[in-house]
Amino acid sequence: MRLGPGAVLFIFILLVIVSITSCGRKPASLEAVDYIDRRTNVPLVEPIARDLAQIRERGSITVVAPYNSTTYFIYQGEPLGYEYELLAAFAKDLGVALKIVVVTDPKSLIPALNEGEGDIAAARLIPNPDNQAKATFTDALYHTDPVLVQQDEPPSEAGKGTEQAMKPGPADPVPEVDIQARLITKPAQLAGRRVDLPEQSPFRRTLIELADEISGEIYVVEVGGEIPDEALAQKVARGEVQFTVMQNNLAELKEAEFKNLKVRPILGHAQKVAWAVRKNSPELLATLNSWIAEKRKTPLLNSLYQKYFVDRRRYLERVTSEYLTSTTGKLSEYDPLLKQYAVELNWDWRLLASQAFQESRFKPAARSWAGATGLLQLMPRTAKEFGVTNVLDPADNVQGAIKFLKWLQQYWGKRIEDENERLKFILASYNAGVGHVEDAQRLTEKYGGNPEVWEDVAYWLLQKSTQQYSSDDVVKFGFCRGLEPVNYVNHILARFEHYKQFVVT
Repeated sequence: MRLGPGAVLFIFILLVIVSITSCGRKPASLEAVDYIDRRTNVPLVEPIARDLAQIRERGSITVVAPYNSTTYFIYQGEPLGYEYELLAAFAKDLGVALKIVVVTDPKSLIPALNEGEGDIAAARLIPNPDNQAKATFTDALYHTDPVLVQQDEPPSEAGKGTEQAMKPGPADPVPEVDIQARLITKPAQLAGRRVDLPEQSPFRRTLIELADEISGEIYVVEVGGEIPDEALAQKVARGEVQFTVMQNNLAELKEAEFKNLKVRPILGHAQKVAWAVRKNSPELLATLNSWIAEKRKTPLLNSLYQKYFVDRRRYLERVTSEYLTSTTGKLSEYDPLLKQYAVELNWDWRLLASQAFQESRFKPAARSWAGATGLLQLMPRTAKEFGVTNVLDPADNVQGAIKFLKWLQQYWGKRIEDENERLKFILASYNAGVGHVEDAQRLTEKYGGNPEVWEDVAYWLLQKSTQQYSSDDVVKFGFCRGLEPVNYVNHILARFEHYKQFVVT
């Protein structure tokens, strides 16, 4: 089909506008790349042979971890967590991508590590003779005391915001304890009492040692299945379990969440929390320990500890939020809107959600310094061209963005045959403009690459931030901060894979 002069002029203007204005945006920071795989009941095997050299060669480091309130979780569409953020910083300093393998069964964490599913295990791990026989542990990230968690008030006193958490499940027992009669103030008062722990808890040994000290038996019951320590704290708050033992910093968070809990007394000496690596990975262990020692001289460890273990307000916001994804399966209040319009693109709505998070973090009033506004960050002229009257209105903004994305689909549909590759060109063009992406294609072709393969084109898009290549004779749209669109594509697609594991369609 032949385009008329008006249509040609419109396309040219659009290419210029989007190419120039988009590449004026502030570059995105580097983020970790997540891939999620749920593993359970992994048998213990001899550790595979893979150390730092092989990790560098592969270009990525994989962490096996649980999904919990401080190690690793998704909140309002963003991957977060104390250990997650530390490991993302480590991976960045190492110059490799970070991948996460979620292990839902705590017993399978070290076996999955040795099997080669990961290179590091991160799960608020406390080294003890049992797990030290299976893996090697890094220097301490922090130290914490073992503390008794018990109920001081009935469930009705748990506090505002706990209503959903306090509802018993269909298989939960009816509590049979006299709450007021069981408050423990001294470790010796645990003699003759039952304490429930997760399977393979490091605090089993703590209680055995305590029983020897007080010359009285403590009945330790390891709860079967995949019940973690935080779930046991919730059961204590409900009155279904009398006592459990947790790390003090985590227990204090649960005490802030469930105001009917008492976190006392301390039951033993402070213990270190660390990461685990395979016993045959000495280079990785040495590098991690050097990195931890180096970061102790900076604010990083302390600031992240404050963020996840000390800041009660932010913790309570997360655990009571409708958008703590592991609990609710929701990303944002705009999920229905994104589901509605993604159909027009024939996209999985979680892909559009990942783009919306990348653009605005689901904030409809977000505005970039370059003037892009709204949930999907439309520039004023782009919004006008696609019929948006109010960029701050989420529905109007998304509708305009969808029209722009459909235009990009049609544009690249004639130029990139492979559907998966085409998506990357569409996303990059939304961010940086078609003109800059086509410049990178021309550079790719000129210097021997494949202009229909995003990896090749992305390399030359990065080169457009240099004087040498932004002034090359095949370049028509000049300088562009190529790192931003390259990161943009990577982050959206990685987050999309992440969302697919935790958010239903």
